[in-house]
Amino acid sequence: MPKLLRELYACRLCWNVTVAVFAFILAVESVLLVPSAQRFERVELERLAARAEIAIESVLAAGRGLADEAALARDLSAVAGRREIESIALFRPDGSFAAAAGANPASHLPEGVGTLDDMAHRIERTEDGSRLTVAWRSQAPGAPAIVARLESGHVSSELLAYTLRIAGLVAIIVLVVTAGTMLVLHAWVLRPLLRLHHSAMEAAADPDRAPEFAVPSRRRDEIGQLLRAYNGMLERVAESKRRDREIAEERARYLSHHDVLTGLPNRAALLEFLDRRREPGNAGAGRVTLYLVNIVQFRLLNAGLGPRRGDELLRRFARRLQRAAEPGDFVAHLGADRFAVARAGESGGNAAAEFAERIVRETGDAYELEGSGRMSVSVRVGIAHGQGEGLDGEELLGQAELALGRARAEEGSEYQFFSPQLAEEARTRQSLIRDLERALEAGELFPVLQPRLSLEPDGATKLAGAEALLRWRHPVRGMVSPGEFIPLAEATGLIVPVGEFVLHAACRQIRAWLDRYGWSPSIAVNLSARQFTLPDLEQRLEFALGEHRVPVELLEVEVTETAAMRNVARSAETLAALRSLGVRVSIDDFGTGYSSLNYLRRFAVDAIKIDKSFVDDIGADRHAEAICEAILRLGQSLGTKVIAEGVENERQAAFLRRRNCDEAQGFLFGKPLPVEEFERVWIAARATA
Repeated sequence: MPKLLRELYACRLCWNVTVAVFAFILAVESVLLVPSAQRFERVELERLAARAEIAIESVLAAGRGLADEAALARDLSAVAGRREIESIALFRPDGSFAAAAGANPASHLPEGVGTLDDMAHRIERTEDGSRLTVAWRSQAPGAPAIVARLESGHVSSELLAYTLRIAGLVAIIVLVVTAGTMLVLHAWVLRPLLRLHHSAMEAAADPDRAPEFAVPSRRRDEIGQLLRAYNGMLERVAESKRRDREIAEERARYLSHHDVLTGLPNRAALLEFLDRRREPGNAGAGRVTLYLVNIVQFRLLNAGLGPRRGDELLRRFARRLQRAAEPGDFVAHLGADRFAVARAGESGGNAAAEFAERIVRETGDAYELEGSGRMSVSVRVGIAHGQGEGLDGEELLGQAELALGRARAEEGSEYQFFSPQLAEEARTRQSLIRDLERALEAGELFPVLQPRLSLEPDGATKLAGAEALLRWRHPVRGMVSPGEFIPLAEATGLIVPVGEFVLHAACRQIRAWLDRYGWSPSIAVNLSARQFTLPDLEQRLEFALGEHRVPVELLEVEVTETAAMRNVARSAETLAALRSLGVRVSIDDFGTGYSSLNYLRRFAVDAIKIDKSFVDDIGADRHAEAICEAILRLGQSLGTKVIAEGVENERQAAFLRRRNCDEAQGFLFGKPLPVEEFERVWIAARATA
């Protein structure tokens, strides 16, 4: 009980409810008390009037009535002055005054009474309640009318005492009822609400532990439903706080590990990535190549551009660097003009150098900045290769910094390696690239021609044309394999001027033979993938033909199937434009790419060339023979010439001849020869025959 009382005493809600209940019941009881007090007052006045009437009537009944007025007045005087009767006045039946006794008796009948026949029992009280006037028609002899004035002030005192007595009783009843109501209300409503209040305050102070402050309840009523809903809300609050904290932590981690300007991971994130690669559980642990990328003289650029355009340049540079990277690469912005790309896994020197060249090429192209026109940037790359668990991120980054420093210091060096082995490979590659740039002007590059012969049904062959191939005679290295320098030219973009060199060399030779012998075989030149996508390819071919005055039918171009399939719609337009010039077009390496009849129909080429890999296995692999036969039938059904490459023995030639292959080239018929030797063997011999 003391605990309950303490709870009730400390509960402001309980006090408010108690006072409200008490006031309400008290108001109801008060409303009921008013009629009771009025009834008490009325009864007391009626009792006072009745006593006066009895006293006066008894006097009148004992006398002789109105006949002896003197005796009547004497008898009435004995009654007046006692029992609260102040005065008595008697009136005859005709309404005239008969007799009176006491102080200040009435001198006339009450207002509104004309004759005694109209007389009725009347009680009137003065406004201050001190006097009561009673009038009635007596039954005594002579039937007089009586008007008595009575002292009634004591009735008000009795009424007050009655009211106080009843009010006290009502108050006791109200208190008892209120207390009982509060006990029931506390048990069923207030106590759960108090526990709910306490829980809510605790949960608000420590929302992370909100579920610990749940209010258990097995009740099935509305309070029970409320508590269960509240407990569920606490669970959701805790879960929401947990999610908010995780989001905030993730946001904080993102902000601490990302550059705000570019949105790329920052130095801390890069170091974490590099260190994770060292963990033994990681597949290929420790094998990572780091490329540290620097925009040369960015401070001067930024000063000239202004902060806003300088920031825009960095954002665009970051996007280009991301495009240059591949899925799985980690691209970061280390601040100001420094970026980094980390590539996991083994990476040889050539592959690393090729990727560095891609970075330089794709990030250094012209930028269109508002208010600044077109501008290009110079890029330097430092490359470091981590192997094993002993090299942490800071050390690897330091090695890349050293390599970048050397790249910045050496004139004409766009990238440098820290690893001696990779550096040696890269130096060789860079040396070849520089030598290849020089070779065009130094005359070290020269074309060779390989004859292409038609396969006659009777077994005879005759020259049908030639394919121009490129060779490089290095002054120190000697002959450099095309398999070594052609990929370099492709990767660095040198393939475009190299291709132009071959095109003009072929046209120049055709013109020379026409002038010297009056005829010339057609010569086919290979278009690289980069050349094939040049927007002005048609104009370049037209210019070469016009400059050397070469009949268009004597020039053929070969496009690899893979290059043609990169963008089918554009390739179809380009091939159609070339054929509109009159240039014959062949699809090289057919069968090794993404061939389909629909594409071949759209391209509408003049010839398709069976790749050497299929021809090599004729007589040894029936699947290769089946592919060759299928390509031959395909070409024949489409009315397209079919040329076989790499024919090296009679068995291959016989197989192709039996299946009506149109033309063939390979070592069986002739190796690629320098122009002078090709002219002696194939051109001059025919001219003198």
